[in-house]
Amino acid sequence: MKYLRLSLDPGETTVHPVYDVLTGGDCIEEARGLHGNVSEDIATLLFHLRGDAERFTTLLDDIEQVLEYDVTPLSDDEFYCYIYNETTAIDGGLFAAFSRESVVQISPVEYHDDGRATFAVVGSPDDLQDAMADAPAGVKLHVERVADGSPNPAVIAELSDRQREAATVAVELGYYDVPRRASNEDIAAVLGCAPSTAAEHLRKAESKVFTASFS
Repeated sequence: MKYLRLSLDPGETTVHPVYDVLTGGDCIEEARGLHGNVSEDIATLLFHLRGDAERFTTLLDDIEQVLEYDVTPLSDDEFYCYIYNETTAIDGGLFAAFSRESVVQISPVEYHDDGRATFAVVGSPDDLQDAMADAPAGVKLHVERVADGSPNPAVIAELSDRQREAATVAVELGYYDVPRRASNEDIAAVLGCAPSTAAEHLRKAESKVFTASFS
């Protein structure tokens, strides 16, 4: 199995109007795609965003492909956004390229103000190569990092369901980024628990992972 960190450059193509807002709109400072589900020509996506939510949703109102959306505020300039929209030929082709056997996309997808998006995938070398080759014409995929293997499944198995969930949310929100981009309160809001409980789940998960890695 291979791990690839990819950078997507749409060039002169238009991936999707929402993509253009995430990467080119001056109302969004940071954009991370956390989860997504695609069925036929419909994509349901969850984003963690930092910026002006009111201006962002005004732009969404003008995009005909957006069928429904919902915003959950986290602070004055930070929010989640659920978007239910129709795909275009380009983003539908990208979803299809990486939705194949033995290929898994790892969250988050990070959107950048230079028009790029970066994301990671794992899978068999042949299937990853095929996925990249099947990207729509005009879209450039650059390999930023290649690695072998995957996280030790024995270590992950030692975590309780709640510890694993807390750790996953922490990574997605940027809790382990430098500088840190999320707090125990942010993680607790997603988990639906007290900040002290979220911190305890993380402490126990970290203890198990580090003990197994360095003992």
